[in-house]
Amino acid sequence: MKPSIFLWLCTFKISFLFINSYSDHCLTTVPEPVPNSEPLDYEFGPFGPSQSGFYYFGNLRVVSTNITRYTNSFSFYTTQVSQTDKDGVFMIEGSFELQNPFVLHSFLYEDGPSKGSVLTPHTPPVVADFTSPFILKLHGFWSKSSGELCMVGTGSSYFKDGNLLTPAAVLKLHNIKNSSNITTLITGTLKSLSPINDNNYFEPISLMTVPQMNYSFTFASGDSGDEFSSESDLEENLSMYNILRGRSFCSKFSNLAIKYVFNLEYTGCRSNKKCLPVGGVVQNLPGSISFGVINCTDVGKRVRVFLKFDDHTKLSRLDQRFNPDTTLIGEGMWDDKKNQLHVLLCRFLGRANSWSNAYVGDCTTRLSLTYPAILSIKETSTIMGQIWSNKTVHDSGYFEKIVFRSTEFLIEGLYSLKYEYTELDRVRNECPERKLDRNRRQRYPRPYSSEMKFDMSVRSSEGRTASGSADALTVNNQFCKQAGIALTVIRNDDFERPTRWEPQGRANISYKIDIKWHTSQKLATKNYVSVVPDEKMEITAEGVYDADTGGLCMVGCRKFALTDRALGNTSNTSIDCEILLNFQFAPVKGFENGGYIRGRIESTRDKSDDLYFDPLDVSSVAYSREQARHTIWAMDLEIVMVVISQTLICLFLRSQVYHARRHPKTLPFTSLVMSVILTMGQLIPLVLNYEALFYRKRDQDTMLFQTGGWLEVNEVIIRITSMVAFLLQFRILQQAFSSRSNDGNGKGLWFAEKMTLLVTLSLYVSGALIVLLVYRGNYKREIVLLPTRPVDYWQRSTLDDLKSYAGLISDGFLLPQILFNTFSNSREYALSPLFYIGTSLVRLLPHAYDLYCDHTYVEYKGTFIYVNPAKEFFSTAWDVIIPIGVSLFAATIYLQQQFGGCCIVPKRFRWRENYEKIPVVGQS
Repeated sequence: MKPSIFLWLCTFKISFLFINSYSDHCLTTVPEPVPNSEPLDYEFGPFGPSQSGFYYFGNLRVVSTNITRYTNSFSFYTTQVSQTDKDGVFMIEGSFELQNPFVLHSFLYEDGPSKGSVLTPHTPPVVADFTSPFILKLHGFWSKSSGELCMVGTGSSYFKDGNLLTPAAVLKLHNIKNSSNITTLITGTLKSLSPINDNNYFEPISLMTVPQMNYSFTFASGDSGDEFSSESDLEENLSMYNILRGRSFCSKFSNLAIKYVFNLEYTGCRSNKKCLPVGGVVQNLPGSISFGVINCTDVGKRVRVFLKFDDHTKLSRLDQRFNPDTTLIGEGMWDDKKNQLHVLLCRFLGRANSWSNAYVGDCTTRLSLTYPAILSIKETSTIMGQIWSNKTVHDSGYFEKIVFRSTEFLIEGLYSLKYEYTELDRVRNECPERKLDRNRRQRYPRPYSSEMKFDMSVRSSEGRTASGSADALTVNNQFCKQAGIALTVIRNDDFERPTRWEPQGRANISYKIDIKWHTSQKLATKNYVSVVPDEKMEITAEGVYDADTGGLCMVGCRKFALTDRALGNTSNTSIDCEILLNFQFAPVKGFENGGYIRGRIESTRDKSDDLYFDPLDVSSVAYSREQARHTIWAMDLEIVMVVISQTLICLFLRSQVYHARRHPKTLPFTSLVMSVILTMGQLIPLVLNYEALFYRKRDQDTMLFQTGGWLEVNEVIIRITSMVAFLLQFRILQQAFSSRSNDGNGKGLWFAEKMTLLVTLSLYVSGALIVLLVYRGNYKREIVLLPTRPVDYWQRSTLDDLKSYAGLISDGFLLPQILFNTFSNSREYALSPLFYIGTSLVRLLPHAYDLYCDHTYVEYKGTFIYVNPAKEFFSTAWDVIIPIGVSLFAATIYLQQQFGGCCIVPKRFRWRENYEKIPVVGQS
């Protein structure tokens, strides 16, 4: 609940009352002067209209844990700055707010204030959740010479139980000077003015923030001599010209805080004391780092950053709480000679259990960041760097060098980037060329096509399962790049559809394969040396793809760290390049291999080797561009057929209503069982709301086909026509029931109806049992392509078979009417020919369509709106049997209405005519 206007008015009134108590709490910090001018600005010292920072607290009772769970950030918004009668002392008015975890303006992940983008006092940050704010309206004075700020005021907060509180507090900040550098740190406290036994009381909060304005860059790479020189200088790196290409330096490096997370590799680390450049005790060695840009200037290509070490055992990207034990602050500049970003990093010291006495020091950590110009199978990171200490090995705080690499393969804007194939000689030995059988020429995906990217399911010989993805990095000398869920290539000539088969030959290709294991409770206790500790397996591979046979053969390398979890020590990162990968793509037309890309990943090492792992079987759904076009066309056609079918059903039902109006005497001879089946057939889709037919609401962002509002419009049409059909069918049922009750032959007709119900129920139950028994062994897990995850598992269940059987019952909707006519020996025209013949044709259309369609496209769940070939009663055999049965039912109804209900029964089995007429003749 957002604070009301009345609450703000009360807060302002209470704030003015606390001006009188300023001298009680701030007199020793900044003596109280007298304001003598109108408001000047919204800035003072390094504080702009908004200033962000971090807080440390023990037990903040007045704040819900929803605020402190993921962030410990605060914001100070300056609303007024006025001069006073004392030189260098200014009156400050503003607001203090503990940021919600969903505040969009984040100090740690944004570029910092800049002209044209900074938040003004009249436009507070956009917040997604107002349920638990903590806001104070403050008034006080700042001394320019001493850098002290003292303010008092009151505000609002919602307690954990939802009650509204009005805490009062005094804010004191130190070291607010006009100029600042890398070691400048503003600290302070926020203390409650309420008694300790008051509900509004809270424990003192210590504050910490770095100035965001009037910052002076003081570090220069030349000041440190050759301390940034390393073996990486011998490598070829991209220049800033090839990195930017028309963009500014700051726009490029601000993306470091948004897009990139870097994995850490410890080199020679023997203990926690010599592993990390940060102080304090870290329970687990961090697995990655991320950057946050504080300030940046294109002049001199300088940047000020936070460097955050993330614990790989937590969801660190969600946890945005500032921790000085795992965070460094640094200042860097780009070196055009070495094509590197050089960063000087400092630690946060003197914090202990409170941040009010913290300061920045120990600036002995160095960082270099580069963009490699040449990638290879052993190095596919587009950004990499090193972190080291300029101390000696015997000094306190020394740590071994740490290497970091980007986790994302993003090459947009990286011009002149090249890939070097280094393992082609091994590929020729491991991957002999297959001879092409001229009698079995198939067209396979082109190497320059989106079909080369695929998702996979992995299964080991131990029974362990995993899911993964294979992304093509390069084809020959050209880079591929990811754009959304589709893979596009710089060369995009695969749109040309060949008219005849042509040889395409072999192409060099490189891949990045990521596999994530599904951890089971049974296997979690075992120590798998062949599996990466974080349950991920990353393989970079290069080899040859034969577009004439669909074979992909590569050698691969995987990076992993052998971790001694008992000691918490990590040894040097290793690379295992003794891996062979073989995949077989499915033809573009006609699914061989069951419609799957099948493959195998195996180690070429001896089984006695510690790095050996058992072969991994890989399968993936093949889905080509041509098949996608076919599926989109089929889906559009099916939508039209559904609309047409529902419209025809309404017309045929309307003809039956009109027929009953013209011939009211025929109403009692309409089978109620048949009417109930047809009514339920219209009601169930309405209850389900067609969610199963139109897949788009649950995962709109992952839907394969973008059809605009086409699905929504047709769904509305189908809902309307289904509602009309349901009302018409219900009207027919109601008329038949009421006329049966009022008819003189009611007893005889009810007897025939009961016999019809008994026979149909017996047949339906027997059929259901047969279906369950026949398909009992088919409830197995199958790998299918799902919208939420490209490769997932789907298991056919008993409910799926019952749904299919219900469709079969709907196809035979005339069976109850046939039985009713037989038991009552009726020859009345109860059903309009247009109704039963037309409805039968509508029921036949899906099976005719299923026979027509060639099933060469992937059965993508959610695509089949009109027909689902995965169901058991949509196969070639059933598509022939069901139409024959429905046609026979329609012909039987015609004969019964012409010659009597018993005309289909042999004469020897008919009862005598006089007995036959007893229940139906009631006129006297």
